[in-house]
Amino acid sequence: MANAGPNTNGSQFFLTFTSVPWLDGKHVVFGEVVEGLQVLDLLEGIGTQGGAPTKRAEITESGVLSNYWSLPSP
Repeated sequence: MANAGPNTNGSQFFLTFTSVPWLDGKHVVFGEVVEGLQVLDLLEGIGTQGGAPTKRAEITESGVLSNYWSLPSP
């Protein structure tokens, strides 16, 4: 949940490609990419140092791995 003041609740998430300590204590990690890392490379390629993308990126499908617990630890 994101909140920028009264009556501003919303949802957002971040894809981070490096350590982002300024988010510690403010946001919760809730996922990990376990396959399709080439897609993250493409997304990182349209980003800027300031974080704003140079092109529109849209997630059109996502899901949950059915056999997650059998994956090796990173």
